[in-house]
Amino acid sequence: MNILEKSKIPLEILVATTNRTNLDFIYNMFKNNVLEDYYILIINQTTKEEVLISELPNVRVINSFERGLSKSRNLAIREAIGEICLLADDDVVYQRHFEKPILESFKNMPEAGIISFKTITTDGKRYSNYPNQKINLQKFYKKVLSIEISFKRDAIIKNKLFFNENFGLGSVFQDGENRLFFEDVFKTNQIKAYFSPEFIVIHEPLSSSDDVASDRFIFARSALNYKLHGNFAWLYVIRLIVSLVRKKLISFSEISSKFRVANQGIKTYKSMLHGK
Repeated sequence: MNILEKSKIPLEILVATTNRTNLDFIYNMFKNNVLEDYYILIINQTTKEEVLISELPNVRVINSFERGLSKSRNLAIREAIGEICLLADDDVVYQRHFEKPILESFKNMPEAGIISFKTITTDGKRYSNYPNQKINLQKFYKKVLSIEISFKRDAIIKNKLFFNENFGLGSVFQDGENRLFFEDVFKTNQIKAYFSPEFIVIHEPLSSSDDVASDRFIFARSALNYKLHGNFAWLYVIRLIVSLVRKKLISFSEISSKFRVANQGIKTYKSMLHGK
């Protein structure tokens, strides 16, 4: 299959990775499928001394010398050529024929601009407590993983929807980019977004967003809540820390230090907002 001979690419997988010099990881991602049957765009954040080269006609590579997951996602969106795109990380494995429920869902819901799907863990369990039927994504978006997100590229480009590059792994605030992306989607009121209850991808039981007791998460989540709610962010900070104590994820002796981390996250966001 030669990608240059195709005038229409129905589905393209947009893979974010770092410091890769060979394509071994891609073969693992598609070990349940035939790699040559899929169009793939890899954004490899690396250095000029160690770049990734693809000799596979269906796999394009862009070596980027920036840092940050959201910057990687945005570059992929701008450079994608597929009608429908699927976000991907380099540590996932796809279900056999995972493309079928994606393409069929967009066919059955032609008005949809975004559709999210389900992840199954490596121990055979559902990653989240997913709904059992197709629903409007606005009812579920806060729990959606980036690897579950598919979209019509033209709709995203037309509405100038990109990830906030201050949020996400490798950024100042290392969480919250998906939440902000969907908040922007719903604000436009131009894109219909849905959840469809089919498994498409396999992932470890935990992701970076599940480390809810870490300083990294609290720092980012506090900034996110300030961006969304202003000074009411402190109500969300209190609720988060109380929840962590109740679940015994932090001890009473850690409460004051977690509040300091939250305060620093909000202060950092404020200073960036005002250009200080």
